[in-house]
Amino acid sequence: MDAGADRSKPRIDVASLQVGGLYRVDWRHEQLRRTFRFKGTLQAIEETPAAADDAEPQTTLAFEVKPRFGSATVQRVELATIRTIQPA
Repeated sequence: MDAGADRSKPRIDVASLQVGGLYRVDWRHEQLRRTFRFKGTLQAIEETPAAADDAEPQTTLAFEVKPRFGSATVQRVELATIRTIQPA
């Protein structure tokens, strides 16, 4: 699935993601102006309520990432920053 160029509304269908599935994720860090990539197992889809009345709720995806060396960690990525997400 491709998020596309429009950053205001992501085109990723959260309903098509399966908890426990292995995904390759590319996400953009706007302050660093860099795209990061990781492969991880989707642990949870978290909805954060909106801060203001007119704002949309934030969706965060939690992945378990196992590096080659070291212990596994949980990486949380906001849905709006994800560029691409593909089954691995």
